[in-house]
Amino acid sequence: MFSKHNLYEIPPDQLGYNFSIKSSVIKSGYNKNELEKEYLRSKLITDVHQRFDIECKKLFFFRYTPKDSLNRILFEQLSVPNNDLIPMPSHVLELDTLDKEIKNVFCLTCKIDSKTARIRLKKLIKECIYFAKQMLQNDYFQLIEKNNLSDLLKLYDTLTDSELEQIFLDKRAVYANLLHSQIESRLMCLKQVMFNELTKLSFDFKKIREENYTSDKVSIELGQKVLVRYKDKQFELNHFHYNKLKDLFLLNEFFDEYLFVLLSRYQTFFRHNHQINEGYGMQASLSKKVFKQLNKLFGVTHESFASPFNCYFRNYCSAFPDIDCMFGSNGSFFDYKPIEGSFEANPPFTEEVIERMSVHIENLLNGSSRPLSFIVFIPEWLDPPTPGLVIMEKSKFLRNTFNIEKNKHSYISGSQYVDRPDSYLYQAAHNTRVFFLQNDAGNLKWPIDQTKLELLKKSME
Repeated sequence: MFSKHNLYEIPPDQLGYNFSIKSSVIKSGYNKNELEKEYLRSKLITDVHQRFDIECKKLFFFRYTPKDSLNRILFEQLSVPNNDLIPMPSHVLELDTLDKEIKNVFCLTCKIDSKTARIRLKKLIKECIYFAKQMLQNDYFQLIEKNNLSDLLKLYDTLTDSELEQIFLDKRAVYANLLHSQIESRLMCLKQVMFNELTKLSFDFKKIREENYTSDKVSIELGQKVLVRYKDKQFELNHFHYNKLKDLFLLNEFFDEYLFVLLSRYQTFFRHNHQINEGYGMQASLSKKVFKQLNKLFGVTHESFASPFNCYFRNYCSAFPDIDCMFGSNGSFFDYKPIEGSFEANPPFTEEVIERMSVHIENLLNGSSRPLSFIVFIPEWLDPPTPGLVIMEKSKFLRNTFNIEKNKHSYISGSQYVDRPDSYLYQAAHNTRVFFLQNDAGNLKWPIDQTKLELLKKSME
């Protein structure tokens, strides 16, 4: 299965897939215009990312744009049931995703306790001195806070963690009050700019879809990695995933063309920056050994949120039905309405998507009397609790739930298809909550007991 150029061994219990169950789905043939259309779309979406960077730096004087903040907004757009790649973004102005991302840079919304106060306090004061100077142009405030920081640093080692925590909370309250109106007004400006950009993008995408174009050829180079080129665009992936995608592909020809479209869509729509791991967090997945236990213990055969790159089963839902369907995807989970089956759900870690998923699962379970089961993995965000987590905790279909502490379990990075196969595993920086949601027939067919739960927990380590 592996190319002679694939120099790294795949750990047998982590990265893998099982496509033993073949799909009977038949897809339409290749559209010769798709290459050029995707090329043009990629340029447009790249421009939107660049505009977002420019506006963030102009409005908030950021040295670096908050990682994945626009990616989360784009994924929230995709979670709206719609046939368009970018629907009309009417709800962007109401989303609080940007609010949280921006305020977190100012340390105004980040979690704090006695263990983290010592680290965060210096950052809080230094950042707020910088932002206050830029936004308020208040040299007096800057001078006072510099003196305060100097005095504080002299006492730093003599203060207890609890004392530093209280100083942090007091300082944050002062800064929040001082900068509140500036941040809120600038946030509204940023949202309006992005609303306009996404509205224009939606129109441009529709125009591209309706036009006819002439496409050039794709070239593929098999070396240390697989290089896929079209005009001035080049993408790469490792040989393991190149062979995996060939196994998934449903047509007998045009693999090279669809491979380029697939890589372009995932790496430009969710901007990928390998140096800071941006764009890959949306595609993190459970390991092979977890999926094996899910299948063995609870009959799981379908992934609710996956991609052709990270799926374990041949049956999966994904973000881009128009291209992913050529690699076996059943489309968006939010358009998918199963009445029977056992599903794994590990959604992108954005609150709006998690909330929509929990509502959709509740509706599916309510609407079926046949065996239906969902095992859901989400970050345990409790301060405040995320709406989706609350919905699942209160669900009448909740059969069991447990959490696993951060740094004691692992995920597969979304960059697995470009990484060396020995560098894709990472420890979770957050607690993970696992929910078992089943209707009566599902609970009868796939019962849950403590032995099974312990085996599943063990597989996540």
